Amino acid sequence: MQIAAIIISLGFTAVAVPLTAIAVRHMVRTIRAGQPAVGRTDNPAGRTVTMVKETFLHTRMLQWTWVGALHWFAYAAFLFLSTAVAQAYFQLFDPEFAWPIIGKWFLYEWTGEVLGLLGSLAIIPLFVYRVLNRPSANGRQSRFFGSTMWQAYFVEFMVLLESSAILFIRGAEYNLVKAHGDDHASAFHFPISQFFGGLYPTGEDSIGTLENIVFVIATIKITSAMIWLIVIARNLTMGVAWHRFTAWFNIWFKRDPQGGTALGGLKPLYVKGKALDMEAMEELDEEDFEKLGVGKVEDFSWKGILDFTTCTECGRCQSQCPAWNTEKPLSPKLLMMGLREHAYAKIPLLDQDADTLTEEQKKELERPLIGDAEMYGVIDPDVLWSCTNCGACVQQCPVDIEHVDHIDDMRRFQVLVESNFPTELNNIFKGLERKGNPWGMNPKNRLDWTKGLDFEVKQVGVDVESLDEVEWLFWVGCAGAFEDRAKKTTQAVAELLNTAGVDFAILGDGETCTGDPARRAGNEIVFMQLAMENSEVLKETKAKKVVSTCAHCFNSLKNEYAEFGVEISLQYLLNPTRSNHA
Repeated sequence: MQIAAIIISLGFTAVAVPLTAIAVRHMVRTIRAGQPAVGRTDNPAGRTVTMVKETFLHTRMLQWTWVGALHWFAYAAFLFLSTAVAQAYFQLFDPEFAWPIIGKWFLYEWTGEVLGLLGSLAIIPLFVYRVLNRPSANGRQSRFFGSTMWQAYFVEFMVLLESSAILFIRGAEYNLVKAHGDDHASAFHFPISQFFGGLYPTGEDSIGTLENIVFVIATIKITSAMIWLIVIARNLTMGVAWHRFTAWFNIWFKRDPQGGTALGGLKPLYVKGKALDMEAMEELDEEDFEKLGVGKVEDFSWKGILDFTTCTECGRCQSQCPAWNTEKPLSPKLLMMGLREHAYAKIPLLDQDADTLTEEQKKELERPLIGDAEMYGVIDPDVLWSCTNCGACVQQCPVDIEHVDHIDDMRRFQVLVESNFPTELNNIFKGLERKGNPWGMNPKNRLDWTKGLDFEVKQVGVDVESLDEVEWLFWVGCAGAFEDRAKKTTQAVAELLNTAGVDFAILGDGETCTGDPARRAGNEIVFMQLAMENSEVLKETKAKKVVSTCAHCFNSLKNEYAEFGVEISLQYLLNPTRSNHA
C-alpha cells in the first residue's frame, strides 16, 4: 500500500507542478502585456496593512455578514490546511510524521482540527445557497447568472474534501499513536479527531492497518490537491479558483493607497503613463491620439487585466447594479468575465507569426472590443452605455475590482477616437461646450431660481467682490439652477442658510457645469475645458468653503478639481434637513 501511495502521489505531483508553473508564467505574461498603471506602488506600508486587513479580517466580504463569516472559515481552512497537504508527503514515508517544534504543539493541533471542522461545515451552506440560487431556477434574479457553475461546484467540493480530510487522517493518527502506547494520544491533543478514531480499528494488532489508512488518506489529500492544480492550470480564466492567489496582489495594487475603494474621482486619462492635460493634448501625434482611452483589450493597464483575472464570479456587483436590476444588458460581472476571456484568448497571440495562427485565432485577433453580435464584438455597445457610474459594483466587490474606471476608459475611446456614442449625448456635449450646461439653457438664466425669494441672494462680482467677504460659496449646479423640481431644493437650502444666519454668496452666471456629465460619458476634453474654467473662477474669487446640493458637483469639486489646483472645504446638503460633511 505504501509503495502504491508514493507512486500515485508523486506521479500526480510530477504532472501538476510543471503545469501550474507554466500556467502562472502565462498568466503573468498576459497581465504584464497591459499598459502602465500609474500610482500603484506608493505608500507600501499602508497598502500592506490594507491587504492584510481585507484578506485576514475579510472586511469587504463581511458586507454580507453570514456569507462573509462562512467564507472566512473556508478561506482560513484553505490557508492553514495547506500545511497538512505538505505534511501528507512526509506521511507517505512515515505515517506518524509531525512537523518539528510545532507539530505536536497543542495550539497548532487545535487550530488544524477546528478549521478542518468549521471549514467543512461552512462550505456546506454556501454550496446549498449556490444550488438554491442557481440560474436555472432563478434566471436573471440569481447573482450567479452567467457564472461558470461547474467551476464553483468543483472548488467547493475540493474545500470540503481537504477540510474534512484533516479530521479523518488525524483520527487514524490518534489510534496509531495510542496503539504505540504514546502519552500524546489524548483528548487534549486530538480534541475533535478522537471521535473520528472510532471509524478505525484500535489496539496493537491494528498498527499495520492504521498505517495503511494513513497512507490512503495522505494520498487522497495530495492527489485531490494536485487535481485541483491541474484543473486550474488548464483554465486560466477560472477566477473562482485563481482569486485565492491573485486577490492579494489586486488588493495591494488598488487605486487608493489609503485603502478606500476606486470611487469618488474618476481615474485620469493617461497617455504613455502620464495624466493628460490640455497642453499635452495639443502635442499628441496621430498615433498617440489613437490611444486615448481603451480601444483594444491590450490597451487596458496591467492592473485592469489583473482585475479581470481576479473576478470570482460571485455576482455581488451584479446583484446591486441598477442597470441589471432594471432589465438592461449591463452586468458588471459578465463584463469582467467577457474581458477576461478575450484577454487570455487574444494577448498570447499578439507575438505569434500570423502564418502560424488558425482561422479562429485570427478572428479573435481582429475581434472589436466594442461591437454588437453582428460585428462579433466583445462588449455590446448597449452594455457599455447602460452604466450609470453609481459605483455599486466597486463598493460591493470583495476583491477591489475597479469596474467603473474600465467602463469609462472604454467610453473615452469611443467618444474621443471613434466618435461613436449614443445620439442623445450629442446634444448634451453641445450644450456643455456652448452654454456650460447639459440642456443648452441660456447661462444668464442661472439666477432665475432666486426670483420670489423674500431676501437678497448675494452674487460674486455684483454684491461682493470676492468670497473673502462671505463665509460660504453656495454652488448651485446646473439642475439646481435650471430644472424646475431641483429649483425648489435650491430655494429651500438658500432659505435655510438665510434663516440660520449663514453668510453666503453664489457665482450666478459665473458658474458653469463642473464637467461631470462629460467626463462620465467619456468626453474628457470637454470635462477639462469646463474644469479649467471653473478652477480659474474659484481661484480668482478666493473660494475656500463651498456648500452644494448636487451630488455630482460635490464629487467633482471635492475629488477631481484638485488636479486643477483647487483646494476647498466642501459640505454636501442632501436636503434642507440633513447634511453630510466631506
